[in-house]
Amino acid sequence: MKALSLIILSIMILLAATYLYINRDQQIRVDLIPPEFEFCETIITEGDLAYDELKKVLVKHKDGWKTSYASFVPGRTYDSPAFKVNVIGNGGVVVSYKTDDDYPQFTKFIKYDWSTSCEKYHK
Repeated sequence: MKALSLIILSIMILLAATYLYINRDQQIRVDLIPPEFEFCETIITEGDLAYDELKKVLVKHKDGWKTSYASFVPGRTYDSPAFKVNVIGNGGVVVSYKTDDDYPQFTKFIKYDWSTSCEKYHK
């Protein structure tokens, strides 16, 4: 009976440690932000309001992200082959990017009034 209790306790500690590890605050790799994104079916680069705004927000809010394994409906998307940003609703931000051995995804709520929209690019 004592051995069973130790096994159960060990499993509970392992589960708690795994949960805490996965849900820890993390920092996104802003150094991996590419020089261009596809946004509203247009390529945007440094100097474009939409690109500059996105980069400014990500650099300012690079801390406090959570790992996520969920799928999200596309909202305002900034796309590149190795770095993707999806702004959902009023501040939900999903960032994923390619690393040497993985493609992690992170989420964070960022209260920000996104001024760019696709209307500018579809006139």
